[in-house]
Amino acid sequence: MSLEGKVTVITGGEGPLGREVTKKFLADGAKVVIGWFSPEEWEEAKGLIPSDYKGQVIDMQFNASKEEQVEALMKKAKDTFGTIDHLVHTVGMFRMGTTLWETEVATWEQLVDTNLKGAFLCCKHAVKVMLEKGEGRIIVFPPGNVEYPGPRGIPYAASKVGLLIIMRGLREELKDTNITINAIMPGIMDTFRTRKMPHAPAPPDKWTQPSDVAGLIHFLCSDEGRVVNGAMLRAPGGI
Repeated sequence: MSLEGKVTVITGGEGPLGREVTKKFLADGAKVVIGWFSPEEWEEAKGLIPSDYKGQVIDMQFNASKEEQVEALMKKAKDTFGTIDHLVHTVGMFRMGTTLWETEVATWEQLVDTNLKGAFLCCKHAVKVMLEKGEGRIIVFPPGNVEYPGPRGIPYAASKVGLLIIMRGLREELKDTNITINAIMPGIMDTFRTRKMPHAPAPPDKWTQPSDVAGLIHFLCSDEGRVVNGAMLRAPGGI
């Protein structure tokens, strides 16, 4: 399942999942384009990339909700490495804790901008590059409970459920190409972020490991994964 020479754009690459995907893909010979937003997290993440792989990696700070910045990221990937083979879209903003009637409009708009508009823009501009050669892989990450949100989670779920619509619709629009799009729906991932979460519904030893999700992503991006298209792959761990 070698990815030798393939070009992978990882949006939100400074985060815990992006770091694991970067490590796994670089070790398998891929060229990685990392789009990041947080300078503090990127400073730490880039320090984890072994110097042996520096020639396989480029990066760019960007905001996924700004079209000109998304377009610039995809252009940089194409200009540097010639194409885009994979889009691993991990960008996401998590906010819960208020009922619908307690939610501020500004919070709603920020969630929709980051989670839904960001996915739309990144898919839009990655697909334009992929269509030039008629093949590619796209992976998005709606949360596992997105279809049936619990209390105090409606705004977050509403901003994320649209990723399933994008996935299902793009699968139909691209079915005459070799571009596939799939959704991985993890449970609680064991990260430095979720470890700070109060009142977690399960202990950390039941959570999904980012390295396991990276393994699923690797399979979907490989030649062996080309037959999987329009799938919702649930990865709840032990929950």
